[in-house]
Amino acid sequence: MSIADGLVIAGLTWLVAGLIIAVVMRRRGHDFWIWLALGCVLGLLAIPLAVERARFHPIEHEEPAPMPHPGRLDILAGVDGSPEAIAAVIAALSLFGDRVTSLTLAKVVDYDSGGEYTGSEVREQALSDLSDAAEAIQYQKPETRVLYGRPDRALVEHARETNAELIVVGARGHGVSERVFGSVTARLVGGYGIPVFVGPRNGESERSEQPGVRE
Repeated sequence: MSIADGLVIAGLTWLVAGLIIAVVMRRRGHDFWIWLALGCVLGLLAIPLAVERARFHPIEHEEPAPMPHPGRLDILAGVDGSPEAIAAVIAALSLFGDRVTSLTLAKVVDYDSGGEYTGSEVREQALSDLSDAAEAIQYQKPETRVLYGRPDRALVEHARETNAELIVVGARGHGVSERVFGSVTARLVGGYGIPVFVGPRNGESERSEQPGVRE
């Protein structure tokens, strides 16, 4: 094997290592593109950095679901800019009616957007998206929250902290990354012991479908 061939193989190995690191970190709630850049530049040298960041944001152990309060229903809804997410919230409010005592709209961004300076643009966009969602849903005084991390875990953690009895999500997420890296909805349903309301599959066009609550 020539030196040129060796360099090509080494370069490909370097890039593959970077891609693997980026995928793993994305699934743990970090920004894919940041870690892809770090992985491609540092290669295997990025592994210790990734391990350190993963330890800083460990996977939460499953805890019991909050006990529901009789006659009330506090809802935490994950919104991501997709029509499915908005349709899910509207369907849940219509179904549960007067039982709903509070509604919190949450958008989850990656851990790496939590920096005071580097994540300001992402946070501003998240707040704008939450404002648009609140206007579209037209529910009286919903709370809005920007959460950080992997969406399913961030929503569950916030639901436990606030004693929300129900998580509402769209049947399908927004963007290519959702399809490539796995469905937030699929991970939520049956994975954490908190009831999950899954809305219609195609947003506005399928609101007439009967949505479901799954545990």
